[in-house]
Amino acid sequence: MLHKIVYVILGIGIAFIFFPHTARDTTHKPALSGVALQTASAKPEHAAPEIALTLSAPTLTAKSAVAYDLNSGTVLYSKNLDQKLPIASLTKLITAVVVMERVDLNAVVTVRKEDLLGIGNTVGLVEGEKIRVSDLLKGMLIPSGNDAALALASFVSGSPEKFAELMNTKAKELNLVATNFSNPAGWDLWAEQENFSNSLDLLKIVQEFIKHEELLEVVKIKETAVASVDNKYIHRLKSTNQLLLDDEHVEGLKTGFTSKALGNLITLYNRDGTYVLTIILNSENREDDSRKLLDWVFTVYRW
Repeated sequence: MLHKIVYVILGIGIAFIFFPHTARDTTHKPALSGVALQTASAKPEHAAPEIALTLSAPTLTAKSAVAYDLNSGTVLYSKNLDQKLPIASLTKLITAVVVMERVDLNAVVTVRKEDLLGIGNTVGLVEGEKIRVSDLLKGMLIPSGNDAALALASFVSGSPEKFAELMNTKAKELNLVATNFSNPAGWDLWAEQENFSNSLDLLKIVQEFIKHEELLEVVKIKETAVASVDNKYIHRLKSTNQLLLDDEHVEGLKTGFTSKALGNLITLYNRDGTYVLTIILNSENREDDSRKLLDWVFTVYRW
């Protein structure tokens, strides 16, 4: 259902119109931190929400943040939308999109030794293990497994470096203006290339991601298990998204953390069919910032 709403809202795509702005927190009236979003060829199916209560925007530790009404295509809050920042494992959203576009979900991947050399979260894959693409996507998106990301990248293009080229090609197709991908997992630096984006570009990435219903279903999963095709290896997966575990209204999407990127969290929130997307970047407390922003949005706005 959600992906259908997004198709209606986007039309051919979202047009981004830039104006000079400061880093102040803002709501959608009269300006959105200097940015106005509108559909290029179709009117939204739903009217934009109205401000029903005057209340100061929350104080967030995040360097950049946005709250976005998916139903109407309206920015509800923004902070430093165009600031380039490392995005850690939020990178895996575009990794998943590229994989979906290039290989069959039932294809079987043989895990290589090189796929196990990364640092950070892992699924616990084993060299020589054979596992389906669909299960590797779960391993990458639910517990944010870097070994799963590397295995997928190697399977699709032969190496993480070549896969990063595909990621950047997709970024150009999506008209991302402040994004560079150097690896499929989201490490800050890989092969002397930085990995970064901003909140504006991430809005576009998420909108592309949720067009794939299979991916949208994966990021809703709190806990599950996947197995190699011969059932020799069982991998238990638990979501890194604490808001998903705690709040019934949360339907994903993705977490990220490195010592440089700090806490990052994209949250898809559904309250009675009203879908609000929040993006928190470079935060000292990504969950707290997300909760504050969502509470503020549903206090201030009326649909």
